[in-house]
Amino acid sequence: MAIVEDITAEESQQDDGTRTREQLIEDVGKLTRELTVPPELVPGFMSSQDEHGLLRYRIKALRLLQDIQKQIESPNWQDMEPEMQLRLIENVLRLNGDDPWSSIEIRSIVQKIIPHLSSSLPLLILQSLKPHFSPHPSLSSSHRALSRPIGGADSSIDLHDSQPFKEPSSWGVNNLLSYAVQHLAPGEIERNIGLVLPPTLVLMDDWEPSYRLKGAQVLDIWVDKVESTIMRRMGIDKLLIDSLIHTISLSSNPPLKGLLGTSLKVVERCTEPGTRQRTIYYSEIVEKGIIQGWTYAPSGIEGRGVLMNINEMVEEMSEVMGSGILRWLKNIIPNLLQPLQYPPTTLVLPHYQSNLNCLLHVMRTVRKTGRIERWRGQILNILCRLWVQLRERTGLDDLEEDGLEAKSDDLEKDIRSLIQRIFQELAQQVPSVKEEEYKRLLNLSPGMFGDLIPA
Repeated sequence: MAIVEDITAEESQQDDGTRTREQLIEDVGKLTRELTVPPELVPGFMSSQDEHGLLRYRIKALRLLQDIQKQIESPNWQDMEPEMQLRLIENVLRLNGDDPWSSIEIRSIVQKIIPHLSSSLPLLILQSLKPHFSPHPSLSSSHRALSRPIGGADSSIDLHDSQPFKEPSSWGVNNLLSYAVQHLAPGEIERNIGLVLPPTLVLMDDWEPSYRLKGAQVLDIWVDKVESTIMRRMGIDKLLIDSLIHTISLSSNPPLKGLLGTSLKVVERCTEPGTRQRTIYYSEIVEKGIIQGWTYAPSGIEGRGVLMNINEMVEEMSEVMGSGILRWLKNIIPNLLQPLQYPPTTLVLPHYQSNLNCLLHVMRTVRKTGRIERWRGQILNILCRLWVQLRERTGLDDLEEDGLEAKSDDLEKDIRSLIQRIFQELAQQVPSVKEEEYKRLLNLSPGMFGDLIPA
């Protein structure tokens, strides 16, 4: 009788253990299913966002994630097979990105959940992403670059006609891709390049700039994990770089932050220092991203963000190319000076600050070449006029908000300081201006230009 009782007790304990595991699956599954973003909150092209709906969703998601975090601390979670973990936790990983339905607080909790996940999840995720992305026309079945896209020149139209990753049910799949490539070792990325490359390239070649940026961000994660020789052998180095440079050439508004950094990273990864090919890529970035960007930038308020982003690109390319940027000096200096001719109203002060920062940076970059001397007349003419207008604009804006007025004053001070530093740099590179142009300015109006002219 005692033996029967022991067996019965043992069976009862097993039932309790089974029930506990099943209860965990049921509880976590119920919570994560509620994380599904409603179709009406998934943004479409040119569609307005329901800000109130998104706010309500983020509040709800934060509460659900806190509950999920507590649930997966159970010992039974660690013993859960990877396939089950992925099925339960997929919606959590879809929230791990800079999307309208996510937030810093949400991503913070997701980061606390990730260490509890199986190391097998990244590969399982990559395999599950296939239905979300159409084949890329520039890749062969063996995932090598084709000399001519399948379908010819219009193949990109076919690619854009079929975009499963933009369906409401595919919300956040780019975040799943990012998670997978981030948590795979270099050897695993190379062995599974056929699962990594196609979705990355489909995102990078999308017709919407925001998706192009998401693709570039995914590439930025895994490009260092693949040997450059492998990329060159597969022919994907040129494919990736051409796609990035084309995206830069679009001069998107709002600007795609971080895109140039990723592009330079890939160029440096795939080419050798000092080679002709690297120089060609750098030149293409300057020509298509900077020179053409100035030509086609929108006018007015809409274009200021684009122009300020181009200034940042000029500074970054000056750092990379050094005095090699001299080749485009005849385009750079006039484009930086031309906007400074207009009255310095509050709206344009950030643009003026950006232009002056960029001008000073370029002048310092080409200091040893002696080429700034031929531009001294234009620089002095524009900046002296701007200096006078800044001195005379006090009270012009009649700003009502103290915060705006204080910010405007800070910008003005910084702009005046930048003009002074440019004058100092000019005197260092062209000493003759101290005896000629600077003296004439002081004789013309000591009170106006006394603070401007370096001693």
